[in-house]
Amino acid sequence: MLSLLIVESEFSRDSSQEPNSIALDILSNFIGWTYIFCWSFSFYGQLYENYKVKNVKGIAFEFLGLNLTGYLFLSAYSSAGYYKGGDSGWPFSGNITLQDLIFAFHSVGITILTILQIAYYYKEGDNPGVSLWCIIVLITLWSSTILYIVLTWIFGWEVIFKQEKLNVLYWMGYEKLFVTLIKNIPQVYLNYKRKSTVGWSIFNILLAFFGGILSFLQMLIDQINGKSANLVDMNIVKFILNWIVLGFDLIFILQHYLLYHPKRNKTKDIKDEYQQMKE
Repeated sequence: MLSLLIVESEFSRDSSQEPNSIALDILSNFIGWTYIFCWSFSFYGQLYENYKVKNVKGIAFEFLGLNLTGYLFLSAYSSAGYYKGGDSGWPFSGNITLQDLIFAFHSVGITILTILQIAYYYKEGDNPGVSLWCIIVLITLWSSTILYIVLTWIFGWEVIFKQEKLNVLYWMGYEKLFVTLIKNIPQVYLNYKRKSTVGWSIFNILLAFFGGILSFLQMLIDQINGKSANLVDMNIVKFILNWIVLGFDLIFILQHYLLYHPKRNKTKDIKDEYQQMKE
């Protein structure tokens, strides 16, 4: 990937082919940093929401646990692809950009900060906590990853360098896909159960939705620009992840603006929370 200000930089080592157009490459880089800004900045909406309402009634704790696990896996996957991808090390076909790497590590940090904030504002009875099914899923994900590492150690680390599909770091990318597939379900259900989105940041959703569109646009431009023979092969994890996230974003937008808009909610407790937010 080329830098926004210069024609070619060290970050271009992720690309399997030279770009056909310098202008398109610069545009791709600009779009990349824009969607990373949208995705990264969107996390701060929930931090502000928690500060405004001074409670954690509106956020599903399962979402936070799954989110942290998913982004830890994504950080490992992205690091493998960025620092050791292609001809530089072990086989790795995914095209990981510097933007992807920064986003993954920033997401881990801001999710930890959100969890700490939740712990500070939590009051008994505010939230049902983490459900049993989520605990089982988290244990299964981490146990399978640790087992994979142990088996790799027993049978030889050369499997990482010779067979991409058996690479434990590559496997973590698909675990992140699974987490992305299910992590928003508890939040959708909590909004449905409360008939409200108060305490859940719509700012987060709108920026994430816009960032997802830009991320897909960047992959499309890179494919047109000759940096990959196939759009999906550029980064299969990011490609599928985009469409999953966009689908859930649309559900949240529907819940907030049409189904459970704060001004239309007649429940006294929810109206009190909304009034507290305005103050």
